[in-house]
Amino acid sequence: MFDIITIGGATRDITFITDKGKVIKTPENLTEQSLLAFEYGSKIRSEEVFFNFGGGSCNTAATFAKLGLNVAVNCRIGKDDDGESMKKNLKGMGIVTDLIQIDKQRKTGSSLVVVDKKDGDRVIFIYKGASDFLEVKEEEINQTKWIYLTSIAGNWQEDLEEINKAISNNNIKLAWNPGATQICAGKKELESVFKNTEILVINKDEAIELVGSDEKIKLNYNETTDPKILLNIIKKWGPKVIVITDGSEGAYAYDGKNVLYSLATSKIKIDSTGAGDAFGSALVAGYILNNNIETALKYGIINSGNVVSEYGAQNGILSKDEIKKRLEDVKVSYL
Repeated sequence: MFDIITIGGATRDITFITDKGKVIKTPENLTEQSLLAFEYGSKIRSEEVFFNFGGGSCNTAATFAKLGLNVAVNCRIGKDDDGESMKKNLKGMGIVTDLIQIDKQRKTGSSLVVVDKKDGDRVIFIYKGASDFLEVKEEEINQTKWIYLTSIAGNWQEDLEEINKAISNNNIKLAWNPGATQICAGKKELESVFKNTEILVINKDEAIELVGSDEKIKLNYNETTDPKILLNIIKKWGPKVIVITDGSEGAYAYDGKNVLYSLATSKIKIDSTGAGDAFGSALVAGYILNNNIETALKYGIINSGNVVSEYGAQNGILSKDEIKKRLEDVKVSYL
């Protein structure tokens, strides 16, 4: 029996560092408020390149393992050198790889992460590869107390049905950080899983898009961008706890009784890659270990704040003792 199984993508990441990009602000677009631009046709030089491992299932598993939980990964990789390196990396962290599917026809997923050296934000070009063909099966994921679901693609509706069956038939708790494909599908497609979700973690842009997908809800601009209003609306759809992150502005959590807020703690941000995975998985681990949403929120803030201080999605992940030492440094407000 596992404490938690993570489900989602797996990629080999190349992180390309540059100060040549220009950030263009587009505040009129609620879901694309800034763009990273380069001169068309130019050749961009980088003084630093890093080779790391990524993908939602692997990044989150790394946090759970570092925090002492018994974790397995359910993802799909190719039968290639990148896939073998990925399995070796996971095993080295004490993560069970028995649920990893091997695709003999497709390559392991890969990403080119372009990091703006000036502020640490990034754009990711991703090739999903074998990850797009993950086949989630209820009988493979039912021996666990929790499931942490990240972005899935391919026949993701069928995968959600299998996850719903596993939850209903085995008293499993679901923590869910939906991917772009699921967010774009909107409330109607996701509602059956929302009702079975213990903790839902999304960012503010995703919350705005989800709420906007419900044609019955009419909000003005100020209401649409108000995290407390977004929390209240999405909470009614079924999740027991809803968490909305807002980048450097911090994160909000709502359990139906209290709205909690904590400001991001990182003073140095060199690479935001993996920040969402680091936050969500540490928050869920904190909740599992302490059964307290305030402490869980602190776990997420601390872990993500440290991950963005290093290049790559997994290099800055903290241990339980390291997080505990910093708990008093994080302030949580009740709104």
